Amino acid sequence: MGFFTLKEIKKLIEKEKINIKKYLGQHFLIDKNSRDKLLSFAELNKRDKVVEIGPGLGSLTEGIVEKVKEYYGFEIDEVFCKILEENFGNFKNFHIIKRDFLQTDESFWFSFRGKVKVIGNTPYYLSMPILFHILKFKKKVKLALLTVQKEVGEKFVAKPRSKQYSSVSVLLYIYTDTKICYSLHRNVFYPRPKVDSVVVKIIPLKKPRIEIDEEKNFFDFLPLIFSYRRKKVTNVIKKVFKIEKEILGKELIENEISPEDRAEELSPEQIYTLYNIIKKLKGGRQNGNVDRYK
Repeated sequence: MGFFTLKEIKKLIEKEKINIKKYLGQHFLIDKNSRDKLLSFAELNKRDKVVEIGPGLGSLTEGIVEKVKEYYGFEIDEVFCKILEENFGNFKNFHIIKRDFLQTDESFWFSFRGKVKVIGNTPYYLSMPILFHILKFKKKVKLALLTVQKEVGEKFVAKPRSKQYSSVSVLLYIYTDTKICYSLHRNVFYPRPKVDSVVVKIIPLKKPRIEIDEEKNFFDFLPLIFSYRRKKVTNVIKKVFKIEKEILGKELIENEISPEDRAEELSPEQIYTLYNIIKKLKGGRQNGNVDRYK
């Protein structure tokens, strides 16, 4: 099959009586040049095993399936699955899985020999959960190429002292090489979203930049410290962890962190140092409860 043009997509929607759910992020790529440019960053070859998240009508699938060894598409919409099977079912390497990508577990990821490439135009409201799910299985991921809302992509690559810098910026710095490699105007999608998008390339590192002890506890700590990002860390730690500012300030100075600094001003290395200081002062215990990954 060829790439669906806007006219063809509208015909297909009418024929199949597709009810487009924009609130579920159902926006279809309608510009072939943008599609080809996007996929060029995946550097696909005949040795690759590719997992696509939410292929929809197959605008990316059409540019992937002929170039790779194995293709696995996770799609939960029954109508989309039917269309994908009709258009790509003749490819022996094509596998459509009628299941939520976020439900994949170790039995799926570790069924592969070697690593896989993950590609997806992610629904905006699921970009963060999808990212964290990929990071959970990072040892099996060669690269992830994700289309996300521009604002979210800027958080992925943000540096300290920028307004986009957040817990996700820290995690991606520690475990990956991440960069924005392409911008997509809202006009290349149908229906047109309200915001522009960026394509983010994420390559898990063989060895993290910071060796983290008790990863889960550190992951829980990050949103706590960023939940009051513009307050001085001494005030935040007193509020969340009930540690007096004078005691914490002394430890910070000894570790070359200013008590006047805010979380958004600290490097990932300094944030991990802060975590260890709090752990020490609390006798190895932490408390506090803020929604994760804010």
